[in-house]
Amino acid sequence: MSKKEEEEKIIGIDLGTIFSCVAIMRNKKVEIITDNTNGERIIPSMVCFKSKNECLIGIAARNNMIEFYKSTMFESKRLLGYKFNDKHVQNDIKNWPIKIIEDEKTKKPLYICEIENEEKKYFPEDVSSMILKYLKKFSEIYENKKIKNAVITVPARFNNLQRIATLNAAEKSGLNVIKIINEPTAAAIAYGLNNKNESNHEIKTLIFDLGGGTFDVSILKIINNDYYILASLGEEHLGGEDFNQRLMDYVINEIKKDNYFKNIDFYNKENDKAMKSLKRLRQKTEEIKIILSNENNANFFIDSLYSKDINILLTREKYEELCMDLFEKCFKIVDDALKLAKLKKEEIDDIILVGGSTRTPKIQEMIKNYFNGKEPLKIVNPDEVVAKGALLSAYLKNINIHDIMSKSIRIEIQKGVLDIIIPAGTLLPINGKSSKFTREFLLKKNKSEQTIKIYEGNSEIAEENQYLGKYGFYLKNLKDFKIKISMTIDHNAILNVIVLVNDGDIHEIAIPIKF
Repeated sequence: MSKKEEEEKIIGIDLGTIFSCVAIMRNKKVEIITDNTNGERIIPSMVCFKSKNECLIGIAARNNMIEFYKSTMFESKRLLGYKFNDKHVQNDIKNWPIKIIEDEKTKKPLYICEIENEEKKYFPEDVSSMILKYLKKFSEIYENKKIKNAVITVPARFNNLQRIATLNAAEKSGLNVIKIINEPTAAAIAYGLNNKNESNHEIKTLIFDLGGGTFDVSILKIINNDYYILASLGEEHLGGEDFNQRLMDYVINEIKKDNYFKNIDFYNKENDKAMKSLKRLRQKTEEIKIILSNENNANFFIDSLYSKDINILLTREKYEELCMDLFEKCFKIVDDALKLAKLKKEEIDDIILVGGSTRTPKIQEMIKNYFNGKEPLKIVNPDEVVAKGALLSAYLKNINIHDIMSKSIRIEIQKGVLDIIIPAGTLLPINGKSSKFTREFLLKKNKSEQTIKIYEGNSEIAEENQYLGKYGFYLKNLKDFKIKISMTIDHNAILNVIVLVNDGDIHEIAIPIKF
């Protein structure tokens, strides 16, 4: 961070799938900023256009989502960095009332908003940018001064494309991103401030981060002010919204047992009445899920759904049964993270819960049982800890974060053969520096046109990894040729690639690959 940046105010932003949160430093203390319009500390990550001239964000957007369902955009974080035809994108958007199509040029998903009978198109980055701009604005009102600099958090499992999309969204919002930090790492920093350890004692900490859209497990070794990430695994599409969907699917199946609803397709996007009903069902499902975190029973009541009231008794037991395989999937990832860290669960000193979905009673029970009765720490608010840690990472000079790549960077030159250039577990550079990785290949020429594909992931099968981009080139002669792949990775885990080709006639033409 430059001297100028040090003198300017910085905000720490947890840009969440369902809710976002902002922290700022005041009188040497971290404060969570409240939205001046409603006093809320966590802000729904939602955008709604009431008209061409009125854009609502946060709680106001959520309050108007049923009436203006054709122009309400949410969960943009689950689409960031993905192509439209990705299986995760397809699985999500079929359940959403708003229309989402494929952009012909970029192949990315594109929200189609109907605003006063006109169509407006927005990429996921645009939606995230609007949310960030809103967070920036009410932070400025709170502080009564302009704010430009921010630290923004992302899931530890976010790939290169997702991180770049986050940076692009921030740039569009007018924010200067000092750095991107992984959400579990930010949580660990905030925890460390509350549990100061100055005896050179080694504390092994597991971060169980279950939010609205993603799940991360990070295992850290904390020695004084040094944070060593030993393992970081997760799932980009596993969180509270997936639990909601299970519950909503069940409710819809129960509703359709009534002959009145039997032939109604609640997911028919060409049917306005169905889409408005789907919005009401989604909103009610979220309310019921929260109720079932505190009570054993809840009535799923909606008046005049398709002109008929519905009332279904739901139990916590049924909700847990519907989601049990998803809950168990979380602990399979915990198993894998412990193996990667070469630790037994008995060796974990502290467990930190992050994300609103960790309030689910069954999740808390399963965590306690998994760790043989050990209770998770309760000293931090799971909704606010990430934003606090993000801010602290910018201000605390004596903290050293030794973060790692959670996925390998691989290339495919010959079909079916993947070479690892940057292995998972590689230590990320710190203090704004970059690390460089270079590999040379001498290859037999079998055709004039050659292609190098770049992937991010931990599978030996190309299609099971995230495809990042490719570089194609043409060889003039039939001789063997040499290529040199040069990759740099920065402290944000952002990748840059340069390919140098020498086929005898062309002397090492350097081409940077842009993702």
